[in-house]
Amino acid sequence: MTLTSLSPSPTPKGEAPLYLAIVWHQHQPLYYKDPTTHLYKKPWVRVHATKDYLDMVSTVARYPKVHVTFNLTPNLMRQLDDFAAGAQDVYGAVSATNAATLTPADKRFMLQRFFDINPKILNRYPRYRQLSDARGQDLSDVALDAVAARWSEADWRDLQVYFNLGWTDLDFLGQAPLKSLVDKGQNFSESDKQILFNEQLCIIRQVIPEHKRLQDLGQIEVITTPYTHPILPLLVDTNAAKIAMPDADLPTRFSYPKDAVAQVEQAVAVYQEHFGHPPHGMWPAEGSVSQQVAGIFIRNGIRWIASDEGVLAHSIGLKEFIRDSRGTVQQADQLYHPYKIHDRPDEEGYILFRDIALSDKIGFTYSGTPGLQAAQDFMNRLHTIRDRLATDGKPGPYLVSVILDGENAWENYDNDGKDFLNALYLLLSEDHTIQTITPSAFLDLAPQQPMIQDLWAGSWISHDFSTWIGEDEENLAWDYLRWARELLAKYESGEKHASPEALQRARENIYAAEGSDWFWWYGSDQDSGNDQDFDQQFRAYLRQVYQDLGEPVAEFVDMPVMAQKAQAPSQNLAGLVTPAIDDSAGKQ
Repeated sequence: MTLTSLSPSPTPKGEAPLYLAIVWHQHQPLYYKDPTTHLYKKPWVRVHATKDYLDMVSTVARYPKVHVTFNLTPNLMRQLDDFAAGAQDVYGAVSATNAATLTPADKRFMLQRFFDINPKILNRYPRYRQLSDARGQDLSDVALDAVAARWSEADWRDLQVYFNLGWTDLDFLGQAPLKSLVDKGQNFSESDKQILFNEQLCIIRQVIPEHKRLQDLGQIEVITTPYTHPILPLLVDTNAAKIAMPDADLPTRFSYPKDAVAQVEQAVAVYQEHFGHPPHGMWPAEGSVSQQVAGIFIRNGIRWIASDEGVLAHSIGLKEFIRDSRGTVQQADQLYHPYKIHDRPDEEGYILFRDIALSDKIGFTYSGTPGLQAAQDFMNRLHTIRDRLATDGKPGPYLVSVILDGENAWENYDNDGKDFLNALYLLLSEDHTIQTITPSAFLDLAPQQPMIQDLWAGSWISHDFSTWIGEDEENLAWDYLRWARELLAKYESGEKHASPEALQRARENIYAAEGSDWFWWYGSDQDSGNDQDFDQQFRAYLRQVYQDLGEPVAEFVDMPVMAQKAQAPSQNLAGLVTPAIDDSAGKQ
């Protein structure tokens, strides 16, 4: 990569740089692990580990002048531990099955699910594209069974390999031992599959240790999220949604503040187990904050949290931050620094707010732009912000916060986003006027910040909670959760009795069901293409609560929250029928 024309300009003597905090949010739901098969329902922890998690931290390690923050959620860390110890998911188990012994159910599952990958990735591999074309777009049982009848053992084995190769980072595929599989291209053997699975396990086992190593070196900061990624303000009180959504229809009130406290306490414990000390920062799930939950973080030793600029605007009396035609925030001096928050006079912490435009440029827009061009555009926008602050005559120091998912954007980029990310890190390394920093380091540098007196109750999506509550399906799911939680409360109060071990298992399953990920897919605002599967996992955790406590499972647990899709006909239409109508029998 040649960047000779992009030489950095020196920072004028005595003038502070513009500081930049990049926070990569790494998260997966706590996928249900079947107690009978011991298989996770979904493969996304495993395959994002092999495609994204290790690659993201390894990439920044090549640029020692660049400092970024990674958020590893407890859900993710727990499942990475489990996979590192040999756990498996349904997709992995089917992949590992000898192709000669695949059952009809295995084959139908592979045809349905082993093309769940971005077309940009699938199209890199001619053989994978060929298999996809041979499968076709008709996913009815009749059509899939017809495909299965035509496929050879080699076809199935190649599909087993390509689903897993496709979900592996390009850097790993470019070196031994996986390069030999890419070069081979097709007609893989069972021993080839074992090479692939061994390397996957090796990658997974490096993810958390590499984050710890770079944090110990001082290059990155690692933070976490409340235990099972819940919308914390809604655990405290679902009526908090009324602040931003006054006209919303909400479910019967759910209010378990002690669960919100436990979610933060448990997260601190999981983090300390992995990194040897408590976290300094937390990304509240989905950037969801409120004045009520601020003190929970502070009292658990969390120095800083983060949310979205829309939450800040409403917290300081603005409707929104205004941008000019170039996208530059006009109230730059209000957005680009942390704020103090407090719940009691003797307790204080900090909150920073992401620039939504810059964050979404990386998350959504730049994928359609050549990497170097996108990186230069990002730097130009930072310089424009710096110029705006200088024009306003504000002394600073100032912090621009860019916060986004660190795993989902890259598959939409050419070359998995490597051109962009490497160009960006190189430009940041060489620019003396823009300085990357971790939030904790910035707070050490500039602890005196203005106070927010009343933190708005909202998230990083539309500064409200409408993605997780307010629609019929979402409200029904909250009712389901409340009914199970009310049962557990009877045991906690002593009204009913269970062993301490059973009580703790039930709590863990309630915490899992409180995760935001299930509510995300309810309602009309999100669609995974297989929402029913998330519904099943949510209700499976509730089922476990009843079983843990030795209670008969409530009938509602077997009733899907979301409306079931109509089943495809078992036989296609063969032609039209014109009936002959004889009404003579009706005449007297």
